[in-house]
Amino acid sequence: MRNDIPLAPLNWFKTGGNAEFFSEPQTLEDALSDLAFAKKEGLEVNVLGEGANTLVSDSGCKGLVLRPANKEIALCERPEGLVLEAGCGANMQDVIDYALNNRALGLEEFAGLPGTIGGAAFINAHFFEFFLADFLLSAKVISLDGSVQEVGKDWFEYGYDVSRLHREKWLVWSVKFLLKPGGEFETAFAKGRAYEIIRQRSRRYPKERTCGSFFRNFLPEEAQGKVASVAFYLDKIGVKGTLSCGQAIVSRKHANMLETKEGATSADVVCLAREMQKLVYKNFGLTPVPECRFLGFPSFPLYTKDTIDG
Repeated sequence: MRNDIPLAPLNWFKTGGNAEFFSEPQTLEDALSDLAFAKKEGLEVNVLGEGANTLVSDSGCKGLVLRPANKEIALCERPEGLVLEAGCGANMQDVIDYALNNRALGLEEFAGLPGTIGGAAFINAHFFEFFLADFLLSAKVISLDGSVQEVGKDWFEYGYDVSRLHREKWLVWSVKFLLKPGGEFETAFAKGRAYEIIRQRSRRYPKERTCGSFFRNFLPEEAQGKVASVAFYLDKIGVKGTLSCGQAIVSRKHANMLETKEGATSADVVCLAREMQKLVYKNFGLTPVPECRFLGFPSFPLYTKDTIDG
């Protein structure tokens, strides 16, 4: 347990202030001890993975920030298939590589996706038509009062870029995936597919100082019969590589990705995101909803459909 720890080096935007309290529990016992400390001291608890999809307030984060360091990966064979269990702090690509090296197929669809297993489970990570929920079998979760449960996929109530964890605070400690055993040819094909996905991602998307897609695509009820892709509207407006605020700019590679330069603040990112929301609303009557998560902000920092016209 440490005090006043800078969070800027721990997120991809490289912005934000300090955590009041900070811990990186490696074992379940460590995590339970940290949660007991937070409960005793009356501290709010927030969880941070690799910070690949997070914007931290410039004022920092009050309470306790947990960055779980459970990176264990194991594989076992069951009648229904291969079950891979990965700790919440394990890097997504490390898990994919482990699976492929042991001829366990399926997760290669997420090759090159930044972040940890815990973060991927939080948001139901996706790439084109594939969602993490398609492979998730069960998970070990911890409530903030310290109770540990083994839960099935349905417990998460997964949707598009959403889960139960968005409205209830739980710590995902480990996740089990049901994967398909592959022969030599199938595994070689899957490795080649993973390599090509990574190559395409590197060509199409920025590699650092970003959170990837900042806004999620519109749901059918939000799009109202229009195109669902938020990047479609941002491309039409012409913000790619040109629209900026302070030291934050819309990526020249992708209109829905924001990048920060040296010296950027989280306020710069918020300013830019709000300007993008206003432009889409002004031109198309739609309000982009962030996929990026906000840590330490006293209130939601962007527009909603109810506030953008105010």
